[in-house]
Amino acid sequence: MPSKLLRLLTVKHVLLSLLTVLVARKIFIGKLAMDYVQTCKSEVDFEALISSSSFAYTVKNFSETEPSLIVIQNQHALNMTFNWLCNTADMKGVHERTVIVTLDKASERSLKKHWPGIRTLHWPVSCLADAFNYGDGRYQLFYLFRSNLARAFLHFGKPFWMIQQDTFWRDNLLELNLESRKTESDLVFDRATESGGEIIAGGYYFVRPTCAAKAFFRKLSSDLEEFYTPDNAYMTTLCADRGIATCGSIPFHIITNWIWLHEPSRVSDAAKIPYLIQFDGDTKLGGKLGKMRSLGFYFVKSDGHTCNADAVRKATKLLSDKETRLNTASIKSYSHLQFGLYQWFIDQFYKSTVTKKFMEAIVFPYAHYFMITL
Repeated sequence: MPSKLLRLLTVKHVLLSLLTVLVARKIFIGKLAMDYVQTCKSEVDFEALISSSSFAYTVKNFSETEPSLIVIQNQHALNMTFNWLCNTADMKGVHERTVIVTLDKASERSLKKHWPGIRTLHWPVSCLADAFNYGDGRYQLFYLFRSNLARAFLHFGKPFWMIQQDTFWRDNLLELNLESRKTESDLVFDRATESGGEIIAGGYYFVRPTCAAKAFFRKLSSDLEEFYTPDNAYMTTLCADRGIATCGSIPFHIITNWIWLHEPSRVSDAAKIPYLIQFDGDTKLGGKLGKMRSLGFYFVKSDGHTCNADAVRKATKLLSDKETRLNTASIKSYSHLQFGLYQWFIDQFYKSTVTKKFMEAIVFPYAHYFMITL
């Protein structure tokens, strides 16, 4: 056999073996993750939430006209939450409408000690007490909890914003009037990319207490118990089914994500500064906060809880300077490279109606299995 052909066959064999290992690894990780969900799902059960007198008492006091801002928190995200609270400390109405859902006593105690004016809703989940990372069982359980939490708020007829604290607010979300722009929508989601307006990011979304919204989250919760997928991917699938609920989207230049930071070439006008910037795209929580700190978006003093108002002003000014571009090259992680590759594939599939439907019907419900390198 010619040596050139032999080398070619060897390369093909190595690549096929590598692919087999990656697929087998992902199936194993997926089984562990979903077994964890099955073991722990009773701790985040919808019926348990709405049957709790303390939970019901707190939620019934939510406004029916001014949507609450819902943040979910365990002890490993306290520093991120404090950072966001410092960022928004001087924004009108933000802290008054914020409700932080605490998953452990350490979070509850720390928030009451350092931010006594912030409302908390305590729901202990021992299975979510430890740090969780993208794709593991705890993260899948977190998705289920977030969906059941949304169902519970809707059960009591409350509108809300589900938000994440890994975000710099250059402006006040409450003053952007996003709810009034999409009055026909049951749910309004942030976007994963500028080009794919139907692909949901899932970090920020506004929900009205409609029958359709209730049906949406009922279906989401039911399927998240079985499907190994990120909730944003499956929410994209549910929104594609026009019979469930009417979904609206928030323009990408208003609430953006890692793409604006790390791949500005994918944005039509990267010089247009977003109002909210999510520092996502890292598979581990520590990577997010470290990135924010290195770029000048860390607003807590060395004691771990006192706000540095001057740092907030500097960060806002930094973004407002049209001559300045954040230097993110040194903090781009392997996670960003992988997410960038998968997003590129999604963008290509969304260029055709047939392949788009394939993504929404086949790939998104089992999305984690297709992301074999994560």
